[in-house]
Amino acid sequence: MVGLSTLGSLAGLVPPITLGYLINDLVERKGVKPEDALWAALLAGAILVEAAAYIGSDGLYARNAGRLYRALRLRMFDGAAATPAAERPNVEGLPSRFVSDVETFERVTVYLLDTGSMLFVELGTALVVLGLMEPWAIAVVVPLLAGTWLVTRRMQEPAARAGQLRQEELEELTGTLARELPGGRPGGRTRFKRVAERLLRAEVRLGWVQAVNLHASGALAKLGPIAVVVVAASAGGYRAGTLLTLYLLAARAFYGFDGLVDLSLGMQSVRGAIARCLELVDRPGAAPRLGAAA
Repeated sequence: MVGLSTLGSLAGLVPPITLGYLINDLVERKGVKPEDALWAALLAGAILVEAAAYIGSDGLYARNAGRLYRALRLRMFDGAAATPAAERPNVEGLPSRFVSDVETFERVTVYLLDTGSMLFVELGTALVVLGLMEPWAIAVVVPLLAGTWLVTRRMQEPAARAGQLRQEELEELTGTLARELPGGRPGGRTRFKRVAERLLRAEVRLGWVQAVNLHASGALAKLGPIAVVVVAASAGGYRAGTLLTLYLLAARAFYGFDGLVDLSLGMQSVRGAIARCLELVDRPGAAPRLGAAA
């Protein structure tokens, strides 16, 4: 999975470079020449390789994530079953841990390996090629990357707290549903509505915090490629295709970095849900054999 994601990321580096050469040839020769077919074939081939690699990686991703969910749910079940019912935390709300909470585990395991490797390769290769083409570009890009990290890092802790609150309210919702629906007690709908309203407020707050984090870092990332092209254009002497290549490579570097920032945000926001899963796994009497669960 990681190898295919890395291959797709490397293949994606080819189109920005070949497109610049192709455009320079077309502009300078004022028309299409037979040798331009080589650049076009290389560009198209790289796009096909990139798509095929990502398709294979996503297929393996689904398999790996499914196996992870199964293994973790079995371990959680063993831990919950080994605990006396009176000591289990919010017994009626436990089903939410086996559904939504478990699915957050992929953020720090399968998703981290797959997406993290792809983004890291995109960032690293784009910076290397930029440095080889125009060393001054590194002096423009790196400070902007550092500024993006400093700004977004300070906003991630509120997202973590909001994510944990949302998961706690979701567990309370499932617990209230399990208590009120079978018995048909008077006032059950009112109590359920009260919990649903709290969950709504938690989800709205989480949505706003995540939106600020994601789009603020995305806006900063969009400024980077523009700054590189503006500096190059002001220096003069660059052909149109070269300017386009610089822009696309810089955009690739900032896209990779922005993705890593968002990845860090995602890991922060699922800490509470993961802790709630491990609370069941770590209970006394839980089966210690992960291999058997897998």
